[in-house]
Amino acid sequence: MRIAIIGLGLIGGSIARRLRGFRGCSVAAYNRTEEVLRLAKQDGAIDEGFSDPGDAMDGADLIILCLYPRLNVDMVKNNLSRIKKGAVITDVSGVKTFMVDELSKILPDTVDFVGAHPMAGREVGGYKSSTDTLFENASFLITPTKNNNPESVALVREMAEYIGCKHIVTTTPEEHDEIIAYTSQLMHVVAVALCDNPIIEKSRFFSAGSLRDCTRVAKINEVMWSELFVENKGALVKRIREMEASLEKMAVAVENEDRNELENIMRHACAQKIKWLEEKE
Repeated sequence: MRIAIIGLGLIGGSIARRLRGFRGCSVAAYNRTEEVLRLAKQDGAIDEGFSDPGDAMDGADLIILCLYPRLNVDMVKNNLSRIKKGAVITDVSGVKTFMVDELSKILPDTVDFVGAHPMAGREVGGYKSSTDTLFENASFLITPTKNNNPESVALVREMAEYIGCKHIVTTTPEEHDEIIAYTSQLMHVVAVALCDNPIIEKSRFFSAGSLRDCTRVAKINEVMWSELFVENKGALVKRIREMEASLEKMAVAVENEDRNELENIMRHACAQKIKWLEEKE
């Protein structure tokens, strides 16, 4: 089996590091910088490195797109002639409806795209930040459609398990985008909003840690995240409006000195946190 990884950043590099031995595969990779390709080959993460994405895709049985969503689509569109019949394409993008819609317009019936999204990351990106343990115990979301071959979905699932993911979740592209707008994108919106408040300039020694905890993901790749926000604007705007409603409810209770209402809100939130987000063996 020949696998092509398009983009050796944090995610692509970490996948490459874990694929050694998977179905006896050889791993080819595209990256725009020669230095990264040299490092990845030196590390044994890849067998071949190319500065032309078509050369990496040529003859590949499985193509893993690890660039920004629009760039992923462009890479496929510009190299269709290099993608062999029967190939399976997957991705790691944080939006799925966009990817399915765009690739369905350009891919022939002989090539199967199965959307995917590993739920792992770090505050720092790039190949040098990649590790062979990034996906240990992580979730991996797969978003097949009715047009996918079961064998293609099974291949992506097998790959996810091989790289170390513990929870393989199958969902629809639409449900993925609705929930990710809450679990991931809204968290970045909140962190950015907190850091956009000028009072932060006086706050350095006024927090025991909660401010740092709540703003961890404000160290953000603004190019990637602005694209993700816009491509999932319908779901994300809904999540922002829901947050606004919750904040307004608490603001009214505080303004009215309604401690009973505040206690009820907090009690409910605490129960939800314990029920759904506490770590369990």
